Amino acid sequence: MRHPSSFRRLLLAVATLMFALTGMAVSQEITGSIVGTVKDANGAAIKGATVTITNSDTKLVVRTVTTNDDGEFTVPLLPVAFYDITVEATGFKKQLDQRVKLNVNERRTVDVALQAGNIAESVTVTSEQLQVDTQTATASNVINGAQIVELSLNNRNWAQLITLSPGVSPNVADQIYVGTTNPTSGQSNQMNFSVNGGRQS
Repeated sequence: MRHPSSFRRLLLAVATLMFALTGMAVSQEITGSIVGTVKDANGAAIKGATVTITNSDTKLVVRTVTTNDDGEFTVPLLPVAFYDITVEATGFKKQLDQRVKLNVNERRTVDVALQAGNIAESVTVTSEQLQVDTQTATASNVINGAQIVELSLNNRNWAQLITLSPGVSPNVADQIYVGTTNPTSGQSNQMNFSVNGGRQS
């Protein structure tokens, strides 16, 4: 029979491990947000407009929200994907923004100006691929799948991709050795880089 104190220690160890794993999960950002404002042709906010977010590829409705008193809407925690955004309001034509690209940790702005008319009529807009981020002052960059696959990376070391971001300067030659140890010096095989003049470590 197991001693009660050893059982308590085991229970404490399991609880500690669960809290540690929870912290790791929280620290990894894997989603983005779509925000915007719905207005009429004169620039007046439209309250209570229905905004429907649909995955462009699967055609499944992901989220439906309504605009607040200022005509604003926010749809957080969306997986990275292309989305179709449909906006409907009584007395206005329905508007569809197609294939709005959402990247990881991005706060994508989609402002809509509805045209007066029958809701059975619709206006379709094809989203632009590039957009200036007006929501945050954070400088960031997304390395897409095509860059990862097509760029010639020495030894396929993913750390080299960070040098594609503005403000990043590496402090190593192009050669990065295979494995964990640099054969010429016997030291750890690592890639050091500086971001906007900051310390490498």
